Amino acid sequence: MNYDIAVIGNDEAAFEMLCLAARGRRRAVSILPETRHSAWIVGQSLRRLVSSLLVDRTVGRRKMLARSGSPKLLRSLVARAVSQETNDHVRLLESLGVEVLVGEARFTSSKQLTVSMGTVCRREFVSAQHIVIGTGVRRTAMHRRLGLIPFHTTEALLSRRTLPKEVCFVGGGDVGAGMAALVSLFGVRTSHVARTDRSSVLLELAEASGVTIGTHPADVGLANFESPLSQVRHDVVDCRKSVGFSNHLSLNVIGVEPDEHGQLWCASNFETWCPGVFGIGDVVGFSPDTALHPSVQADRIMHRILHSIRRPHFAEAFLRRSEPAVEYPRLDSRL
Repeated sequence: MNYDIAVIGNDEAAFEMLCLAARGRRRAVSILPETRHSAWIVGQSLRRLVSSLLVDRTVGRRKMLARSGSPKLLRSLVARAVSQETNDHVRLLESLGVEVLVGEARFTSSKQLTVSMGTVCRREFVSAQHIVIGTGVRRTAMHRRLGLIPFHTTEALLSRRTLPKEVCFVGGGDVGAGMAALVSLFGVRTSHVARTDRSSVLLELAEASGVTIGTHPADVGLANFESPLSQVRHDVVDCRKSVGFSNHLSLNVIGVEPDEHGQLWCASNFETWCPGVFGIGDVVGFSPDTALHPSVQADRIMHRILHSIRRPHFAEAFLRRSEPAVEYPRLDSRL
C-alpha cells in the first residue's frame, strides 16, 4: 500500500498531523498501537472514565465501589476506556478519509514500514513518501538509590491482588491525576503531588474524587522523598519519568538513534537525521520548536513536506544524471 504520509502513534500531535493531511487532500494512513498507548490517550481515557463514575456518586454507590474495588477491576475499566477513546478517534479519522491500521509498526527502510496486527494475525507492508513518528511517551518511576522510599509504577500497583489502604501518586500529569482519582473512587485514601500545571481538568476531577492534592511532599503527609524506609506508612507511585515509545520501531535501520529516554532529536522543522522521517509531539526530546502547540508542530511538518528541497549531494547527483553526455572528437592515432 502506497501513501503520501504515514503517521505512527496515538499522541495528540499525531492526530493533529492526520487531520491536517486529510484537509490537504493527501493520501494518509494512521498506524495506531495495540498495546503501546501514549500518555495523552491514557489521560483522555481516564478523564472519560472518572467523569462517568462521578456522575452518580451516591452514598450507596460509594460503598459499592469501596467493596468491589480490586486491581483486576481497575485494569478492566482502564482497558475499556482506552478502547472506547481509540474507537472514537478511528471513526473520526475514517470520516476524514484517512485509512487506519491497528498494529505495531517497525521500519524496514526510510520509506517502508511493516505493521504487525495481532488481533487479525496479519502483517501489512506500508510505503510512504513521508513518515511521521507520534508515538508519545509513557509515565514510569524514576531510578531510586538503595535505602530510600521504594517508588512503584502504575503497572505494579494494578498487578497486585488487592488495592492498598493508602497511596500517594507523584507527578505524571494527566495520567498521575487520573489514576489518583480512579483509585480514590474505590475507597483508597489517596494523595497526589502535582508540581506542574494546577489548572488541569483531571486535577479538578481528582479533587472532586476526594484526592488530597499538594505541590510538595509535606502537603500530603510525606516528610521527604529522601526519607528512610522506616518512615513510610503507605505506598508511593511515581509517574514523573517520561520514556518515549521508540525502541520497537527499529530506528537503527534508518540511522536514527533515540536518546537515553527513548526520545528523538529533531531539527527546527521536526525532521530527524533520516530525510523524510519526522518526529512530532511528546516523543520529540529535543527540537528548537518542541514547546509549540501540537497543531503548530503539524503545520511546520506539512510546510516542510510541501516545500521539500533536495539536499545538495542528492541534487548534484540528479543534475549529473540529467545532463546530456558530451562527445569529444577522438584523436587520430595516425597523427
